[in-house]
Amino acid sequence: MTGHPKTFTVVGATSDTGRVVQRLLEEAGHSVRPVARRHGISLDDTAGLAQSFAGAWGAYLMMPFDLAANDLHARERELSSNFAQALRGAGLRRVVVLSGLSADLKRGSSLGAALLEDAIAALGIPEVVFLRAGWFMENFAKGLDFTAQAASGIFATPFRGDRPLPMVSAEDVGRRAAELLMAEDPGDRIQELLGARDYTMADAAAVMVEATGRAGVRYQQVPLQDARAGMVAAGMSESFANAVLETARSFNDNEPWGRQVRTARSTTATTLQQWSRQHLRQGVRP
Repeated sequence: MTGHPKTFTVVGATSDTGRVVQRLLEEAGHSVRPVARRHGISLDDTAGLAQSFAGAWGAYLMMPFDLAANDLHARERELSSNFAQALRGAGLRRVVVLSGLSADLKRGSSLGAALLEDAIAALGIPEVVFLRAGWFMENFAKGLDFTAQAASGIFATPFRGDRPLPMVSAEDVGRRAAELLMAEDPGDRIQELLGARDYTMADAAAVMVEATGRAGVRYQQVPLQDARAGMVAAGMSESFANAVLETARSFNDNEPWGRQVRTARSTTATTLQQWSRQHLRQGVRP
């Protein structure tokens, strides 16, 4: 851990990962400048962003998903430019950027993270880590809403059910990001975070069924167009839905997600079983 108290800026401080980063930095005695609308700073306010970064020692950055954006990728390019403008000349020593395993593909729902990586890489900040995390377990509680779907007896997504995927909790991602910000040496520029183990979607459904006692629920892969219609009906923009489905298509076509072999360092503690028991509503066991 770095020796003396430092000042860090945490973007997305009210997000699942950002809350963890802020908490752990403050518990270690550091000062945190939280960036979020709730804290009075918009990502469209480049002057406010620049002020939040100015003089800080380090920062945690993430690209938020704009589910309602008419043109998701145009919005992500705009935000990447805002970050770069605000960070230029701020004098930061270290930045940890939340990214994803499929960032190398530079399309679909991972394009925003890739654009942010590129924008930060061009700034010449001395120490930068791109933390490429696996599939967030929180997807099962939010966008995919396992609990709501389980009532029908079917848990459905557009992702094939037989391909293993590293799954990680937001708590573990935030914890690693905080560790990297405070470390004496953050290590490699690109670091993957792969959770406790890999699960197929069918495996994940079975784990969540067992953890919540919702017997009789089975996994089903739905056609991409059906999934798109469902997302748009739920209030997501067509642009956002198309990005998610491009990612699903990439996964279903067996394109490589991630470039690193799992190690003890990239493996985290929380299993999907543990996460499900904590975050999903329990059913009635037979």
